[in-house]
Amino acid sequence: MIRTSVLLILFIIGSLLIRLNQLESQSLTQNELMTLCRVNGIDANMTPELTLNVSLDSTFTQQDLRSHRTFDNVVSATIADSGNAAAYNVLLFGWASIFGDSNFALRSLSVIFGVLTVILGYYFCRQLFNERTANIAAALLSFHPVLVEYSQLARAYIPAAFLILLATYSIYQVSVAKRHTWLHIPLYVLVLNFSLLSHYVTLYVFLSHVLLVAIFHSHRKALVQYAIMALVGFGLFSAWLFNGGWQGKKPMNIERQMWQLNLPVNGEMQEHVRTAADIAGDTAENYLTIFGVRVESSELILLQAILFLIPALALFFVFRKVRKSEYFRPVMFVTFPIVMYLIFAIVMALRSGHSIPFDIRYAIFIIPFSCMLLAFGLDRMMDYHRVARNVGFAILGLLSAIMIAGLYPTLSSKKNEDAVNYNRYREAASFAQRAAAAKDTLVFNDRNDAILVNLYLRKSAPWQQVIRPDSNAPMMKIHHQNMVAPFIPEEKP
Repeated sequence: MIRTSVLLILFIIGSLLIRLNQLESQSLTQNELMTLCRVNGIDANMTPELTLNVSLDSTFTQQDLRSHRTFDNVVSATIADSGNAAAYNVLLFGWASIFGDSNFALRSLSVIFGVLTVILGYYFCRQLFNERTANIAAALLSFHPVLVEYSQLARAYIPAAFLILLATYSIYQVSVAKRHTWLHIPLYVLVLNFSLLSHYVTLYVFLSHVLLVAIFHSHRKALVQYAIMALVGFGLFSAWLFNGGWQGKKPMNIERQMWQLNLPVNGEMQEHVRTAADIAGDTAENYLTIFGVRVESSELILLQAILFLIPALALFFVFRKVRKSEYFRPVMFVTFPIVMYLIFAIVMALRSGHSIPFDIRYAIFIIPFSCMLLAFGLDRMMDYHRVARNVGFAILGLLSAIMIAGLYPTLSSKKNEDAVNYNRYREAASFAQRAAAAKDTLVFNDRNDAILVNLYLRKSAPWQQVIRPDSNAPMMKIHHQNMVAPFIPEEKP
């Protein structure tokens, strides 16, 4: 037990350190910049130039922008986008109110949920299987490249993944373990709503819960309990739909129609799915990615084919005689969400005609289950004869090496030269903070730049008059990327 505790502490520390790496210095993605806007109550349209919809005069103060940051405006900006991630945006709104709008502050919420996923995955896996499996699962969860990457983004994916895992843990206690049902029944209802309000796509995991309870309920009471839980949970979610959720579906429907017409959305054109071979290829790629094997180079296709066998061999030992063992139900609880995702992705790809549902963002919610399932497979290999045990250790070592190597693009300080550096707003704010004197006016060439830079300014900025988008105003030439400079009044003769 002491060894297990020490290992878990090491995994927690390791997962925390690796997720904190370059958290502040990494450039924001466009999606994160939109999150920053919505958390400040600003409706932002995802265009190449990121159009901001906010009622502000051409000359405004920092306080004017701060006053726009209200709960109602955050919800309105979320609905104007799609209504998705409402719970996450509201939670981040409260978080940023305390810790600020810096890159580190915005992303640290995802870091916390990423570490909590490691902890919950360990304890859930230990209850389902055993301590050794839990240790392996914690290691995989700590260093999975996709989980690390998205734990460093100010987006709802990792919080939603944690909530999905917590909901599955609760429904297992109610329907199978029958432990602390007085706690897990209301907890499940609460988590059901928070996860759906964090990301709508998590719905496919809850559909797997319906099947799990229907198949594995041991008595009628468990089935009735879940029916009540689901009805109450979706009833509360319906309250959101009738108070803004349905309105948010309008832009989602427009976007879906554009994909169906094979038109670019926000300047992006997804790969078109036309044949069964395309869907099979996307499914195979997702299979590799969710189990921690991420090889993006097309030149390494042969290596991908070889790596394809690594999780396959471990999973073979999962299902070998598992129906006759006490592990059948636990295995199904981590397998059903994965199967439901594959069904969801294939059906949606066929319906839309595009490979969008195969985006790893929508598979991230079942990656914790994949890690737990793979950990159990490796553990079972170690329980067989000496050859299988040695192969199991070899696969675990190789997979760990692949995962660590897959972390390089995420953790490397090397920037993608083709990507837009959205840190320029933060850097410009830092320049302005140092350059401006009391009561100075800052001059910007673009209104969007003015707003975005102001979001990074500290509340204790030494000036009040902040923004004047005026391309003809005299400016110091030692400015930051033609974006910001102190206003220099013309000298009168």
